Amino acid sequence: MSKFLLALTYAFLLAQGAWAEVPQVIEVRSTHTVVQTLWHLEHAIHRRHLHIVAMVDHSGAAHKVGLDLPPTKLVIFGNPALGTKLMQMNQQAGLGLPLKMLVWEDAEHRVWLGYTDPAVFARRYDISPSAEPILLMTKALHAIAAEAAGE
Repeated sequence: MSKFLLALTYAFLLAQGAWAEVPQVIEVRSTHTVVQTLWHLEHAIHRRHLHIVAMVDHSGAAHKVGLDLPPTKLVIFGNPALGTKLMQMNQQAGLGLPLKMLVWEDAEHRVWLGYTDPAVFARRYDISPSAEPILLMTKALHAIAAEAAGE
């Protein structure tokens, strides 16, 4: 019995260590300006029959209160059919939906797109990473980011 508990504890610690190495955010460097990247991002989203719910201008909001922030925009989008399937697996997944992509310019004037790794989403809401909606989300986010970044 003690060997079993020891093996179980070891497996748990290994899994925790592996999880710590998984990137929380996928970052893709864009070959475009922020404005161009946003334009390409919108088109990539619409081409996949997804709907843009909102765009949040973080840098614009910062400037309105007298603070400096390099260009930083959040695009919120989704597909109700896919999102509903995820929420049927765990309604709390609605906290992470709709999907989001951040476009920002760093201090060296490089432009980036970032999004939460769907593996993180799956783990957070106790959904199998091999569940069809997670696999579809992974494929779609990767393709959208690559297209918007000019890859």
